[in-house]
Amino acid sequence: MGDALTDSRVPVPPDLVHATVDVAAGNVTFIVQLAPGTLDRQATRVAVLLDTDQDSSTGIRQQDGIGADYTIDMAAGTGQASVAKADQVGCAAHLSCFNPVGSAPITFVADGMQVILPLSLLGNANGRMNFEFNSYVLVAPLTPVIFDWMPNVDAPAGRVQ
Repeated sequence: MGDALTDSRVPVPPDLVHATVDVAAGNVTFIVQLAPGTLDRQATRVAVLLDTDQDSSTGIRQQDGIGADYTIDMAAGTGQASVAKADQVGCAAHLSCFNPVGSAPITFVADGMQVILPLSLLGNANGRMNFEFNSYVLVAPLTPVIFDWMPNVDAPAGRVQ
């Protein structure tokens, strides 16, 4: 708590404090909590990057070394989480790095958001994956400004085993 970056265009930056990823009965549940008062239900977004095959050489390579095979964009303002699959070829050609494959409603929890997805939407039958979260806000003209990461930048990516 208290480690979110600041930007003068966003009065209260979304500050990530806790997240859980739970796999049960063919579904995966993502719950992310922010510091009290930092979840703006109109502007806050949380991206979840998933390395579903736990192979850093596949997917879209991230700064921490994971190869993101899927991304989930939890947009508080829309109440929806969109799911997209990595497109290495498109990304290499400077086109979209992720293509939409589905969506799910967001449930708001105390200072946070929750989304439940079928593992089949993530091309993953066993639920084992590496993950990372980041909070951001879109500022004009649709420029993402990232404020916080989990695990922190110097920590290894989370794992669901």
